[in-house]
Amino acid sequence: MENSFWIINNQGESYPTLDKDIETEYLIVGAGLTGLHTAYMLSKQNKKIIVVESDKVGYGSSGRNTGKITSSHGLIYESISKKYGEEKARLYYEANEEGLRLIKDIVKKYNIDCNFEEVPNYIFTQDEDSLKQIKSEYKTCEKLQIPYEYLNKIEDFPIEIKGALKLDNQAQFNSKKYMDGLAKVVSSKGVDIYENTPVVGLEKDKDGYIVKTRNNKTIKAKIVVIASSNIWHDELGLYFTKEHAYRSYLTISKLNKPIAKGMFINVEKPSKTVRTYTDKGQDYLICGGFDHKTGKCDNESKIFDDIVDFAKNNFKIGIIEQRWSTQDYIATDNIPYIGHISKDEPDIYIATGFCKWGISTSAIASIVISDLILNHKSKYQDLFNPSRVGSYLNLNYLKENTIMAYDYIKGKIKKGSMELDIAKGEGKVVVIDGDKYGAYRDKNGKLFVVDITCTHLGCELKFNSFEKSWDCPCHGSRFNYDGSILNGPALKPLKLLGMGDNDIDPDLV
Repeated sequence: MENSFWIINNQGESYPTLDKDIETEYLIVGAGLTGLHTAYMLSKQNKKIIVVESDKVGYGSSGRNTGKITSSHGLIYESISKKYGEEKARLYYEANEEGLRLIKDIVKKYNIDCNFEEVPNYIFTQDEDSLKQIKSEYKTCEKLQIPYEYLNKIEDFPIEIKGALKLDNQAQFNSKKYMDGLAKVVSSKGVDIYENTPVVGLEKDKDGYIVKTRNNKTIKAKIVVIASSNIWHDELGLYFTKEHAYRSYLTISKLNKPIAKGMFINVEKPSKTVRTYTDKGQDYLICGGFDHKTGKCDNESKIFDDIVDFAKNNFKIGIIEQRWSTQDYIATDNIPYIGHISKDEPDIYIATGFCKWGISTSAIASIVISDLILNHKSKYQDLFNPSRVGSYLNLNYLKENTIMAYDYIKGKIKKGSMELDIAKGEGKVVVIDGDKYGAYRDKNGKLFVVDITCTHLGCELKFNSFEKSWDCPCHGSRFNYDGSILNGPALKPLKLLGMGDNDIDPDLV
């Protein structure tokens, strides 16, 4: 998997792998922004806290984002107002502003060097039809006293627009540098962080919960916070039906002609996100978006050609220094799920469905969860309640689950190549003895053949040409070409049926 510019240039501290059975008061699964923020909030109590991470700190979605910290989440406030009322729409804004302030306070208090800067966020359109949506959003936000400014032009921005909304006092940073600094802070407060410790299961115990790791170690905990980007332990909350996975793409290049400082995103499709970044006196342009549902693209590599064309046609840039992709989970009603996993399991907490705005949302998730744990209430708990009825009763829920069922059935139809004549770097579905498998040949000529039935709920996987991975179009699980897990909710790797320098050993299938 291609690492992001943030990860490549900021390795951070190393933390040990859990190599023994252990007990704790609070267990946080995931050492990204949500997990580290939650550890920070809970560390104010004199309690034992453990954070476990399947990879390294900040190597998941949190280290692969744009680094935008904002309450301006696209045209969201009108839709929330219509569905849940003006009070909750305003509360959504207040929550994200509080999350932004928490990050700002942490950066300032601990002097974390993460290229943090306050800049405005812009939502713009080049399309006449979308202009109506922007104007309607602006009217709603006027009622809600959300301080958007309506613009006909963005100064020092080379893209000609029809209209835009500007929200001041937002921020951007280097997310990996920030997480490395925050991990040091929580570690200094007595929080134990374990890397390369994937979790493979959770069971209820008379004193709480027992969490199992892939290397057969157990963690006993009274309270568990699932702070990974997807919910691998469901408790019949059916979260895989209430959110869907999206892939999006980013590039970074040197910016040879300065533009307005800030963060920019359009309304129409394809989605385009742009932001400035300055490090050691050098200006960069981060450009991307062009999102699609996971497992729903025939040529991921071509997307980067489109991004580069867009960047070169609108900005004065140098060569593309790095390109990467990331995965986000979208709640069916576009409001994240934060709180108790279910009424029956009040001591398991989740935070998921961040709708591509996981930075401010990760901070507010830590505030909501820590308030629920320590005070048994939060002023935001109803807004983000994972069990809210509105997340089921909407057209998006019905549409997405119809699509999931279609993808499951379609994947069972026997199609694929009978040939194992696969070029280096190529992956495709092959049929062997009437059954479908996934075959990939690496740059050294070694062939990997895996069972491409997703270990989550049995959907058939699709090859991702950019990441060289097998992606699930139903619920977003992703696997490396050798079968190892890249993204959940799957907890088990794919069965590796064979690997060799030439063709698959027929005795293995």
